[in-house]
Amino acid sequence: MSGAVSLSVASMIVDSLTDTTTTVTNLTQAEEQVRGLTFDKFEEKFLSQVMEGINLYDFEKVVERLANRHSLPADKKEEILDGQYAAKNYLVSKEFVFNVGQDSQLVYMKVATIKTSDSKIDLALMYYRLDFKLAPMKIETRRKKRFLGIKTGTRTSIHYEPRNLSEKDQDCFTNFFRYKALKGFLLENPAAGNQLTQGL
Repeated sequence: MSGAVSLSVASMIVDSLTDTTTTVTNLTQAEEQVRGLTFDKFEEKFLSQVMEGINLYDFEKVVERLANRHSLPADKKEEILDGQYAAKNYLVSKEFVFNVGQDSQLVYMKVATIKTSDSKIDLALMYYRLDFKLAPMKIETRRKKRFLGIKTGTRTSIHYEPRNLSEKDQDCFTNFFRYKALKGFLLENPAAGNQLTQGL
């Protein structure tokens, strides 16, 4: 019985992999856009955790240990703890802060909890964080050199400009890395994906 429940709580995390709004075309476009970017900073953090049969009175302590071990922000820890107050809880938390020419951050968290009895609770957690800074664009300008109206050569000047992301580019960027995080969770918990496939 507990095995079936653990699949259920984990499958709540990966269910968006079958979301019809995330098409192959969208993901291909997102990947092409991201592959074309260069980074001055690129630091990923990924956490996949599925725990079943946690004693309800230990739940807060367990979450505290997870948060400390993996340096989860305080607000994320509180969001996970909310699961103890419901028979079934599912949360998606998304944050994207982009600063042109400066350090930026993407945070994506999915958490699911199911109380399996009055004293037991199951937890599934996926946490992904990307700290990044886009490399500036290299701009080359060529000017013709002339003397008495006759071309004598060219002069090339190079300067760098901070790279910006349009709203559409930001959507592609976040979709690509969110999908990457969910695929990572599915690789760590393949049984959850099998359950979803059987249910389609």
